[in-house]
Amino acid sequence: MMPMLPNPRYEWKFVADGLVLAEVLALIRRHPTAFREAYPARFVNNIYLDSHGRSDYYDNIVGVANRSKTRVRWYGPPSGQIAKPVLERKLKRGLISGKLTHALPGFAVNGGPIQPLLKSAFDAALLPERLRSDLCQREPSLFNRYRRYYFLSADGRFRLTVDTDLQFGRASASNGLQAALTPFARTLILELKFGATEAEQADRVTNSLPFRLARCSKYVLGIGRLG
Repeated sequence: MMPMLPNPRYEWKFVADGLVLAEVLALIRRHPTAFREAYPARFVNNIYLDSHGRSDYYDNIVGVANRSKTRVRWYGPPSGQIAKPVLERKLKRGLISGKLTHALPGFAVNGGPIQPLLKSAFDAALLPERLRSDLCQREPSLFNRYRRYYFLSADGRFRLTVDTDLQFGRASASNGLQAALTPFARTLILELKFGATEAEQADRVTNSLPFRLARCSKYVLGIGRLG
């Protein structure tokens, strides 16, 4: 059984076709909602964990209403000593999303097998027993990395992120992260995030965003690219 959604919210994704990053950022800064930069841009790194049969991947492909994704995330360099990694469980119930986050102890990514590093981190972390049991059925399936820009509306009700420089690498239970990352063209992915109570006001935000609304999972993109 999937847990109840924590902090439920909508996450609408857009693809900025035919525009470069500077043009997209300029459009956002001129938006009538008065978006401002909430944090400095930074690189996001993710190791996704899936079942041996990639059940999370296929649930997303076929559009299963109640689905999840599990990943270990950190910011900054993709290797070396990783400070403050977190385990995230993304949950989806229809059109509503939620996220459970658990702090992990730091570890070093140095080209060796990644599975023992993650297992040691999970063993040392304070995790619910149900989640700990689920992790035993999962293995590394993908590594991805991208630069993220963060914006917040003037009233604080809408968050907007812009992801660029997408890169994908293989991750497996027996090997380390692939040293050579594969770039994903020049695709720019935007995510508008807002609470369920803000849904009626969302159209006034999106009407001034000249981007294509799309289903766009970076996990699915990466698996599709690398196979």
